[in-house]
Amino acid sequence: MGSPTLNTTNATTNVSSKISPCAWYGISCNDAGRVINISLRNTGLSGTLRDLSFSSFPQLEYLDLSLNGLFGTIPSQIGNLSKLSYISLDSNQLFGKIPLELSSIEELFLYSNHLNESFPPFLGNLSNIVRLYINNNSLSSSIPTNIGNLKFLFELDLSNNQLGGSIPLSFGNLSNLARLCLYKNLLIGSIPSSLGNLKLIDLKLSSNQLTGYIPYSLGNVTSLSSLLLAKNKLYGSLPPFVDLSINQFRGFLPPFVGNLTNLERLGLMDNHLSGSIPPSLGNSTLTWLTFSLNHFTGYLPHDICRGGALEIFIVDEYRFQGTIPTSLRNCTSLIRVRLDGNNLTGNISEALGIYPNLTFIDLSRNNFYGEISSNWGKCPKLGTLNVSMNNITGGIPREIGNSSQLQALDLSLNQIVGDIPKELGKSNSLTKLILRGNQLTGRLPTEIGSLIKLEYLDFSANRFNNSVPEILGNLLKLHYLGLSNNQFVQELPKELEKLVQLSLLDASHNLFGGEIPFQICSLKSLEMLNLSHNNLSGSIPNCFDGMHGLSVIDISDNQLQGPVPNSTAFRNAPVEALEGNKGLCGGVKGMQPCKVYSTHKQNSGAKWFAIVFPVLGALF
Repeated sequence: MGSPTLNTTNATTNVSSKISPCAWYGISCNDAGRVINISLRNTGLSGTLRDLSFSSFPQLEYLDLSLNGLFGTIPSQIGNLSKLSYISLDSNQLFGKIPLELSSIEELFLYSNHLNESFPPFLGNLSNIVRLYINNNSLSSSIPTNIGNLKFLFELDLSNNQLGGSIPLSFGNLSNLARLCLYKNLLIGSIPSSLGNLKLIDLKLSSNQLTGYIPYSLGNVTSLSSLLLAKNKLYGSLPPFVDLSINQFRGFLPPFVGNLTNLERLGLMDNHLSGSIPPSLGNSTLTWLTFSLNHFTGYLPHDICRGGALEIFIVDEYRFQGTIPTSLRNCTSLIRVRLDGNNLTGNISEALGIYPNLTFIDLSRNNFYGEISSNWGKCPKLGTLNVSMNNITGGIPREIGNSSQLQALDLSLNQIVGDIPKELGKSNSLTKLILRGNQLTGRLPTEIGSLIKLEYLDFSANRFNNSVPEILGNLLKLHYLGLSNNQFVQELPKELEKLVQLSLLDASHNLFGGEIPFQICSLKSLEMLNLSHNNLSGSIPNCFDGMHGLSVIDISDNQLQGPVPNSTAFRNAPVEALEGNKGLCGGVKGMQPCKVYSTHKQNSGAKWFAIVFPVLGALF
């Protein structure tokens, strides 16, 4: 069944008809039976507004036709409804101009349409307007200064249009304005200092072409909870607030930023800021704090989560020193944390707690010590845990296997000891497991073969011994397998042939023996293969000739012999990648050619037949 169309020619306020319009869905009437409210939001209406008989509803106060399939222009007759105070036509396909006759309107929602005129100056005459939303259209030209006359205006959203020119100074007269959104336009010039006179809660000016300094008067707007100024051309020293990411600010973060007690988000990413973070920042009730790509130093404020609301805390790639802020231990609101690439220290098992909402934490490349806490297994939403390149000791707690959402676990380049707990095989969401560069021992648990979503697996540079379990062949999504620098023995399992997506296999610096299994040629996606520094013997399988994707090969320091395959990887291999074997030969640069016996054999054969046949003749 098709969508209902808009046709109200027969819908009048005369209740003498058999079925009163007051009984229709989405229609409300007053005591006199006059229609005062039409609410048909998201009801599948289609058609144009010219089919709506506005003169039939002289008492209409509320009109909501949003989220439908209406198209065409907004008819001027709508302005004849003198009692109409609320219009919502947003999220349709209306185009053209906004009608002039809307003097009594208090709330006007026309966002997410195709209105494509110059910004209509008459909007500055809507003296009763409280909420005006014309965002997500194609309005052009500049914003008229008479908008500053709208003394009752509480919310104004003109974002995502094509408005140019500067922000009118008269905006400073909008004494009741709490929300101003002008982002994603073509606005130029500076931010008016008069905005500091307002009681704004939400100010979004990002993604324009604004220049100059941010007025310090905005620091007086203590009611601000969201300020977005990202993606402009602002410069100068930093004022006391909010999302200023991707600009060119220099200097220090002023101490009085902590006085903005209602501040919820502070984004300073990708600037040129330096100095230390003011301890007063801990006075805020921040939920979102990012400092990435700057030049901060010093210590992190210990009370950064004193308000218990912090969700996003990103201070990676700095020179921060000292310990993890003490308030983070009980900061159960945390969702995403990045402290990587600093000089932080402290006992990692004591500094952090249990986080029911945490999805990502990266503590890599610091100087943390202590052991991996079993509490990580009590973080039910944890998807990424990275503590690589620290001084972590102890073993891998078996409780980590309880992390059913864990997708990436990186414990590399620490001093972790002991076996891999078999319980890790229960983390069946893992796609990346990196344990290289520790002191892990024993054999690889067969339960690793249950991690069938694994794409990246690195056991290299540990002390594993015994054989590589055949069950690794079950990891069909694997594209990286690192086994190097261990003490693995016996042969490479032929079951690895099932890893058809594998692009890199490094089994170097082990004690592998036997021949190179010919099944390795089934790895058609393989690009890099390193089997160097083992005890491999015999000849190289000639099926390597068909491995056209293989570009890098290293088989040095084994006991291999015989001809080298005639493939690109071997032809382009440096001498060092083939040397140290028993007797390899071939047409590779720097290698002895294989001996040709064909001429000698033919001569010997002729002499043998010459001698034997006469003898045989004598016998018969």
